Amino acid sequence: MTIPLRIAYAGTPEFAVPALQRIAASSNQLMCVITQPDRPSGRGRKLAESAVKAAAKHTQTAIFQPENINHPNSLEYLASLQLDVMVVAAYGQLFKQELLSLPGLGCINIHASLLPRWRGASPIQHAILHGDESSGVTIMQMAQAMDAGDIWMQQSCAIDAQDTAQSLHDRLAIAGAELILPALARLASHDYQAHAQASAAVSYCSKLHKTDGLIDWSQPGQAIDRQIRAFFPWPRAYTFLTGKRLGILSAQLVEQEQTYQRAGEIIATDKLGVDVATPKGVIRLQRLVPEGGRAVSAYEFSHAHSLLGAVLGDQP
Repeated sequence: MTIPLRIAYAGTPEFAVPALQRIAASSNQLMCVITQPDRPSGRGRKLAESAVKAAAKHTQTAIFQPENINHPNSLEYLASLQLDVMVVAAYGQLFKQELLSLPGLGCINIHASLLPRWRGASPIQHAILHGDESSGVTIMQMAQAMDAGDIWMQQSCAIDAQDTAQSLHDRLAIAGAELILPALARLASHDYQAHAQASAAVSYCSKLHKTDGLIDWSQPGQAIDRQIRAFFPWPRAYTFLTGKRLGILSAQLVEQEQTYQRAGEIIATDKLGVDVATPKGVIRLQRLVPEGGRAVSAYEFSHAHSLLGAVLGDQP
């Protein structure tokens, strides 16, 4: 029988919530939950708590929100908890070696890719953007180098042709929660050794920016379809129509092979959406956000604008 572990859990967004809940409901001792400080959010810039903090309130566990997790005061507090292990999932701060070495069994991370593919900050989006057939979750021992630690467990997940970053995110968050307790049991048993990542297969993904969502209509339809799905709900794909920004919430690749001379030209509108030509294939826009407006169906948008023959992508 495995002895219960003294655990600190560090995470911030929704992705980290299911694993926190799984640990809190287990026989392990959840000593504290670490998450980012409350930040101003929304138009009113009111302080908003993280998804992990909101979930942690239901665990009756101490909540720790340091501005700097590596600060000596933070290390002193965590050392006082006599931790066996720290579990980390999308926390949002880098760990220095002193912190990585503080728990008796070190720190383990829940990463949303099948490492060594897509080390970095946006693995879910890049898996869709690059047309990967599958993604997954990796539980790894944290090391000083980014996402380079040895692997304890992995679980793969197929990527569907309709998947967005949101839908894939939700499945991977559940997969991470399903893996975390078996991984902790392996870590505690000392009967199983984590294995090193294959260095020859390493790939990296960078942090996303709002400007990454700008669509280049000279790309083939398949690439644009992936971009729209990869960047929903954030940073969100967008284009320009008569100098005004037009956000794209959903779309569909309806034709892949036919070639068109005028990339970005709107070639059809009906109740199914607004069809846009690309050099190879047609993208059907389905749900849009006009500049300064609310989300509407592309069909509704087409009633308020003269679209046939217009060309998307003309920036102001």
